Amino acid sequence: MSETNQTHPKQPQIIERSPHPDVLQAALSLGLTPLQSKLVANRLAPSDLTDDNMTDAVQKIVFPKLQHLQHPNELKNADRAARLIADAIESDGKIVLATDYDTDGVTSAWVATRALIDFFGVAPQRIEHIIGERTEGYGITDDVVQRILAIQDPIDLVISADQGSSDEPRIRQLADAGIPVCVTDHHQMTVAGAPASAVCTVNPQQDGCGYDKTVAGCFVIFLVMGQTRSELIRRGRLPKDSPSLKALAPNIALGTVADSVSLKSLNNRAIVQSGLSVINQLQHPTWQALHQMNDNQGQPLNAEYLGFQVATRINAASRVSDVTTAFKFLNAANLPEAARHLEQLDQDNLDRRQQQEAMLAQAREQAKQLYHDRKFTLCIQMQGNAGIQGIIASRIGEEYGVPTIAMTDLQDGNLAGSGRGIVSNIDLREAFQWMADTHDGLFQSMGGHKGAAGCMIPIEKFDVFADLFEEAVRQQLNDEVPVPIIETDGGLEDWQLTPALIQELNQLEPYGREWPKPLFYGEFRLLEARHVGQTKTHLSVKLQTQNGQVLSGIQFNAKPSADAPDRFFGNEPVRCVYQPSLNTFYGRTNLQLKIVTLQPA
Repeated sequence: MSETNQTHPKQPQIIERSPHPDVLQAALSLGLTPLQSKLVANRLAPSDLTDDNMTDAVQKIVFPKLQHLQHPNELKNADRAARLIADAIESDGKIVLATDYDTDGVTSAWVATRALIDFFGVAPQRIEHIIGERTEGYGITDDVVQRILAIQDPIDLVISADQGSSDEPRIRQLADAGIPVCVTDHHQMTVAGAPASAVCTVNPQQDGCGYDKTVAGCFVIFLVMGQTRSELIRRGRLPKDSPSLKALAPNIALGTVADSVSLKSLNNRAIVQSGLSVINQLQHPTWQALHQMNDNQGQPLNAEYLGFQVATRINAASRVSDVTTAFKFLNAANLPEAARHLEQLDQDNLDRRQQQEAMLAQAREQAKQLYHDRKFTLCIQMQGNAGIQGIIASRIGEEYGVPTIAMTDLQDGNLAGSGRGIVSNIDLREAFQWMADTHDGLFQSMGGHKGAAGCMIPIEKFDVFADLFEEAVRQQLNDEVPVPIIETDGGLEDWQLTPALIQELNQLEPYGREWPKPLFYGEFRLLEARHVGQTKTHLSVKLQTQNGQVLSGIQFNAKPSADAPDRFFGNEPVRCVYQPSLNTFYGRTNLQLKIVTLQPA
């Protein structure tokens, strides 16, 4: 097969990060080990540090504290939103919380609810929750508007969280009905700016706002509620020693990790670190139930646990069942109640996995037909559950190393789509805006941010959409075809490859986007390879270092299906990129390599 007709993913390029020497010295001066200092200097550049004293700035990011959070006074319109919410609290009508359906949206609903009831004394019956339905699309949709308009009691205020910035037409409908809407959000703004019909918009992305652009929606509503507390104290409705809202940190940590915002940000690191500290005390029924289900092999619950064990289950509720189950789980009053809701979320997650496999098979077949070595994007159209397409976009995009949109037929003349940027310098929201400007009427709705975005389009415009998406990404990449790149932190010596390594790495938690978990690279002899798991798609290996040390490793989803051809058979030299991890088996804990990619040496 010639190169120009290549229909399989490109082999990823493995490159080693370069530590910045000034940051490296600053990290060493803080008493970090040489390996820790190298990891920090691989993730930070002087341009990331706002403090004049580099050592102090590095310390604030590596060892984050809530006291270093950027002051909410820098969040444009937060004080105005606080006054509106305080007015609504002092009135007697309904306060409607309209939030997105993903983990960030559900945790935003939780933050606002707990602040209003537990900290501000609002009667629970005054609060109405409207959590969007994934099948209706992202944002304040027509369905959300109709649900709000159907509320019989007078409405003092609608507060959106994690949505609303792109929803001017629907907000205008509510405004025309005499219902004020205060938007709190973190997604990128439309060209028109803040929705004109909203009484107030709080979003760090808007012009004139100096707040951290990387915070999640749950963090924005947390800051707004913090300002509301200050306003209520100023009015004398709350005492001056009224408790701060930092007790809400656990689920802000969950929403922040789940939304894949930057964990290089001091604000995000501080709130996640604080939240994890409280989570690991296991005082709330939510975390007690999760720990009973999966104790993370006896290790403290960390950001990776929040992302893969918790957020996947929260998101599964909206993907295959009822999103209110997730909200009830976070608000459970006792362990039996939390365990009951978690059991349903776990079942939803199993259902999601089954549906996902069928849709992934469709998507892989299409991707194989569409891909060639001059392809900049993949745009997939499927039948199935619209709630799962974001996962499909991620999996296909990661396999091929190109920005990917997965779309599902809604059976009403429209396609719902979820996109993942995959390539670090791609801005999906900017691509969507260019596409909308180029072709009038292309989108029914759209929203999101740089790395992940969603939309709805008429089904007959799919081909136009796919062509425009290809062109938008080609322009952003200056006609340089994307190549999958894996950045590593270099190699490790045999003496470092012990369980003690994990403790050394854990001291730099939380890991996530832009502060990635350490990835290491090495050349080994593959002694043994066998496919394991129910699907027989995971690869279990024994690897021997050049000095003779033997390590076990596991590569999840090493091949797309059980009947796909094996690539490795044992007794051969291989090049391996891996994350060190711990594996406990029959009471013994050993180092295990979680393999990201395995290539012939």
